[in-house]
Amino acid sequence: MQVSVESNSDIKKTLTIVVPQEEVDMAINKRYDDVKRNARIDGFRPGKVPMSVIKKKFGASVRAEALSELTQSFFYKAIMEEKMNPVSPPVITPTEKETEGYEFTASFEVYPEITVNAVEELALNKPVAELAESDIDAMVEKLQKQKATWSEVKRKAKNDDQVTVSFEGKVGDKPISEEPIKDFPVVLGSKSMIPGFEDELKGVKAGDNISFEVTFPDDYQQADFAGKVGAFDVEVIKVEKSELPEVNEEFIKEFGVKSGEMADFRADLTKNMTAELDRTLATKRKQIVMDAIVENNDVSVPEALVDNEINQMIASLNEKAAQAGQPAQPELPKELFADQATKRVKLGLLLSEVIKQNDLKTDDEKVQQRIEDFAQTYESPEEVINWYASNPEERKKVESVVLEDQLVDWVLEKANVTETSLSFEELMSSAQAAG
Repeated sequence: MQVSVESNSDIKKTLTIVVPQEEVDMAINKRYDDVKRNARIDGFRPGKVPMSVIKKKFGASVRAEALSELTQSFFYKAIMEEKMNPVSPPVITPTEKETEGYEFTASFEVYPEITVNAVEELALNKPVAELAESDIDAMVEKLQKQKATWSEVKRKAKNDDQVTVSFEGKVGDKPISEEPIKDFPVVLGSKSMIPGFEDELKGVKAGDNISFEVTFPDDYQQADFAGKVGAFDVEVIKVEKSELPEVNEEFIKEFGVKSGEMADFRADLTKNMTAELDRTLATKRKQIVMDAIVENNDVSVPEALVDNEINQMIASLNEKAAQAGQPAQPELPKELFADQATKRVKLGLLLSEVIKQNDLKTDDEKVQQRIEDFAQTYESPEEVINWYASNPEERKKVESVVLEDQLVDWVLEKANVTETSLSFEELMSSAQAAG
C-alpha cells in the first residue's frame, strides 16, 4: 500500500491511497467465488455456474463491491499507519489516472491538536451573595402581590397600579396586530411591555385617549419590528389599585405551610430561596469559567462537529416543540445556530483536553449524591435511585455533569479570582437578564 498525505489545514487532510494490484485481484476473485457459490441461474445447478457466465452477469457489481470493501479496509489501515483521528466518515474519490492497482483519495477532518493555556493565568471575577432578612421580607411582599385583588380608582395612574387599555399600534404602515387589542391589563412597573410603554401610562385616568411613540428592542422576537419605532393610539378603560392580603394563618397555609405560623413560613422561604441562590451562583460561576476557557484558548473547530451540533440543537428544539404540542421545524436555517454550535464544540474540545491533561476523575460519591438529591423530587425516590443504578448510560450523563462541576471548582481554586458581592435581588435579576 502506498499512502501520501496532503494537509489542507491543521484539521483538513487528504490521503491518496494506492491498493496493490494483487490485493485488487484477490478481492475480486474472492468475491467471484462467493457469488458463484450462491448464484441461482436457470439451467445451472447451485455452485456449478461457469465462471465465464458469472463474470458476464455479475462482473460490474462484483468489482464495485470488491473495491468498496478494499476502500474501507485500506482507508482504516492508512489512518492507523499515519496515526490520524478522523471526526467523520471520509469523502472517497477514485482517481481517474491510469495506475497499477486501485488508487483513491480520502478527504476528511481530524480532531485538532490542542494546547490549553495554564488555568493559573486566568483572571476571573466570580459573584458571591448571601440571603438577608430583607430578602425574605421582599419575598413575602412579592407573594402578597401574587394574591392581590384589584379595585377601581378614579385618580391618575401611578406605579404598581393596573391600567386596563385598548390600543392599536403601527410600525410604519404595518399594524402590530391583525385586530385592535381590547381590554388589556398592564401593571405599571412590571416591565411586561416594551420599554417606554408603561411610562407613557403613568398619570393617565379612565377615559383618556393618548398617542405616543416607543422603540422596539433590537432583540424583539418579531424581527421586522426589532429596533423600529412603533406608534400607538391608546384608550384608557380603567385604573385599579392593588389591595394586598393580610399575611395571616390562612395566607400562609396557601403556600403549603401546614402550621400557618410566620416563623415556619419564613423558615420555609429561607430554605427555598437559599437553594435557589446556590443554584444560581453555581450556574453563573460555571458560565464564567467556561467563557474564560473559550476566550483564552485557540483551537481549530472541525466543520463536521459543528454541523452535528447544529443538527442536535434543531432536534432538541423540535422535541420541545412536540412536547408543547407545536409543529416541528426541520427546515430551520442552520446559519441561525452556527455561532452557538461552534462555541459549544470549541468548549467541548477544550474541556476534554483540560480533563485529560490534569487527570481529573469523577467523584462517585458526588454522583450518587446528585442522583439522590434529584430523586427526592419524586414520590418514590428509591425507585429513581434504582433506575439510575440499572441504567449505566443515564448514570454516565450524571457523571458528565458532575465532572464539569468538579472542573469548575478546580479552575476556581487555581485561577486568579476576585469576588463581586451581590444582593439576592441583584443576583436573580442578572440571571434573568442572562437567560
